[in-house]
Amino acid sequence: MPQLAGRQIEEMADIRATRKSNIVLLCSLISIVILTSYGVVRYLSSDYFLCAINFFSSLLLLLNTLYLYKHQVFNHSGLVLSGVLLFHGVVLLLYGEHINDRLLWLYPIIAVLIFVNDFKVGALMSVGFCVLTLIAIQFPQAVHFSESGSKSRFLLSLFSLCLLCNISAYYYAKVMNYIHSLYLEGIEDLAYLDQLTGLANRWSFENWAAGKLVEKENSPKITAMVFIDIDNFKSINDTYGHDVGDRVLQYFAKRLRNNVRNKDRKTDKHDYSIARFAGDEFVLLLYDVKKIDDLESILNRISHLFTESYQSSERINTLTVSVGVSLYPDDASTLSELTRCADKAMYAAKHSGKNQYRFYSDNKIPRALSEQEKNLANVTSIK
Repeated sequence: MPQLAGRQIEEMADIRATRKSNIVLLCSLISIVILTSYGVVRYLSSDYFLCAINFFSSLLLLLNTLYLYKHQVFNHSGLVLSGVLLFHGVVLLLYGEHINDRLLWLYPIIAVLIFVNDFKVGALMSVGFCVLTLIAIQFPQAVHFSESGSKSRFLLSLFSLCLLCNISAYYYAKVMNYIHSLYLEGIEDLAYLDQLTGLANRWSFENWAAGKLVEKENSPKITAMVFIDIDNFKSINDTYGHDVGDRVLQYFAKRLRNNVRNKDRKTDKHDYSIARFAGDEFVLLLYDVKKIDDLESILNRISHLFTESYQSSERINTLTVSVGVSLYPDDASTLSELTRCADKAMYAAKHSGKNQYRFYSDNKIPRALSEQEKNLANVTSIK
């Protein structure tokens, strides 16, 4: 569920650009077909001026569309399309007296100007074009209406379309701005953080960790995946109830957050390096650790987070954790494999008596382990 929510919020935060790109792409393709068709018609009728304009505009829109399709970046593609359509609107008004029903093409031009641009830009362009049309039809030599009253009906319909489209664009922009403001104010926490413990959830951890592993691929310092499981947690839930179990998880998460660095040294901002993986399982991605002794110091600190007894009304005094560790890229080169290796090492720690940590690598597992326990921890990676 958090994974789905995270993806939906990301999509909502970026939906405006995606929508604009799709509209620009669709309108550009339709415009290319129409302009090319009319270019052929003008060529056959020996109207080489309008033919050249149509073919040149088609070529410009084709290049614009190919760029948008290839790079999937909106940038100024909408402005290019708007510029081409505005130019053709002016040509229709001033030089298209022999084109039948030329004024009908002004309606889709108005709509496209509004919907392929941000609200303010679209409103400015559409209103400006309507005003230009109003001025142009005052000159009979530019625009001639055969019937009395046709001018008034045309202007009324054109300005009505402009108004309705801008109202629609305004409320859509208002909704998108509201969603974006919620995103910026922290609604993403609902998707990226575990609601019980306040730590990162599995989805946000995996997305963050995948990028961090790529970043640390050639780092000379140690990068380690740490998998933690609270020992006998099921019996705590069964004996004391889920409310007490939840408080234990919250207490452990708080101790974990206070004892392990979870800020990026470069930006000094909190990252998603500590997460509740599932149930009573927690994961950490430790990076930029200078030496193995420093790593073992951190692991010892984690293993003894419950040394001071957890105090509650039920007096639970036997809380311990089992910890598994895998090293990147020595044990695995992908996030899923690294997590699997750490999980196997954690089970080796449990089978070794709990309340301790174990490394996945064979040369890190103490000689005192039985062969069965070694096999649990040292599993061959899937190639």
